[in-house]
Amino acid sequence: MTDKWKLSEELVGKFEVVGTTFPLLHSRIGEVDFRTMTFAQAEALVKAGTSYLVAIPAKKKAVV
Repeated sequence: MTDKWKLSEELVGKFEVVGTTFPLLHSRIGEVDFRTMTFAQAEALVKAGTSYLVAIPAKKKAVV
């Protein structure tokens, strides 16, 4: 990602933009803007097989 724009606050820590420095993407689900993308759009984009957005795995809690 670039320092010129930031990922939607809703997605910070949950998804990461890779392989592009542009905030706009023409995808299988339509035009998306990483700066304003919703969680549902991000999930749909990952499910559609994009290579520009990856989900960050949630940290697992230790079993005591």
